[in-house]
Amino acid sequence: MSDVNNKISLPTETWVELYAELSAYVESKCYPDRETHDKNGSRLEETEDDFLDIVGDVEEILGTFFTKENN
Repeated sequence: MSDVNNKISLPTETWVELYAELSAYVESKCYPDRETHDKNGSRLEETEDDFLDIVGDVEEILGTFFTKENN
């Protein structure tokens, strides 16, 4: 694990954008043929837990290299 002093500090907005993009990418690779959102763009309840698991893993990986700024 990286030393906290060597981590790159990211603004919270950038952190959220990064984990959201990476999580959506991982989800599309893990579940390539699954509908994840309804026609209105809302996430389907049956996909929510899987996505939150992915987000948790992605944030854990990000935390190895980056810190989130407190705004």
